[in-house]
Amino acid sequence: MSKQPVHTLESAPEPPKSRGDLRREAFLKAALEVFLEQGYDAASMAEIVNRAGGSLTTLYNQFGDKQGLFLAMIRERTQSLSDSMMVELSAHTPIESGLTRIAEQFVTKLLEPQSLELYRLLIGLGAKHGEVAVAFQKAGPDRVSSALAQYLADRAAAGEIKLEDPFEAAYLFISLARSGLVTRALLNPEFRPGPDEVKVSVRTAVNIFLYGLQPR
Repeated sequence: MSKQPVHTLESAPEPPKSRGDLRREAFLKAALEVFLEQGYDAASMAEIVNRAGGSLTTLYNQFGDKQGLFLAMIRERTQSLSDSMMVELSAHTPIESGLTRIAEQFVTKLLEPQSLELYRLLIGLGAKHGEVAVAFQKAGPDRVSSALAQYLADRAAAGEIKLEDPFEAAYLFISLARSGLVTRALLNPEFRPGPDEVKVSVRTAVNIFLYGLQPR
């Protein structure tokens, strides 16, 4: 008797990226390098094109101006964080394990050398470029908090937690999760916590957020 072929379910391959998508990725990668090396004011659009290839016309057509490019870079770097929260939302993950995974990815991302350098750059933008700082707030922290708020609202609807304002709760949790290790790393370039330290810090943040400091 001949054997029947075995059919397996495989995810469809991702369609190849268009030339425009590849050019956009190259622009964003080069922009991050140039902004971190030269600062916001001194960053040269011509230098970004020099590193990424393409033309100034293409760069301006895709992003509008320096501010548009800067904010697109911020959105690109926060996309994976928002996506991770949407995964937990879609799976209706129980609150403690969901927050733990979200926070571990979030803190690990913020502790990357480029993330720390970018955050230091952003801190200095407020006084001279208030409009850029406000736009960054919307493109970065507000976007991530909105994604987390949706997950928290889902867990509140499931009866796991009680919330008055999911967005404010999301902002509080993000601040709590990053405050320890990330703040120390920002102030001390020699401080480089590893995965075990991230896990301990995140566990503390999750426990305080969910249960406070009262004995259980």
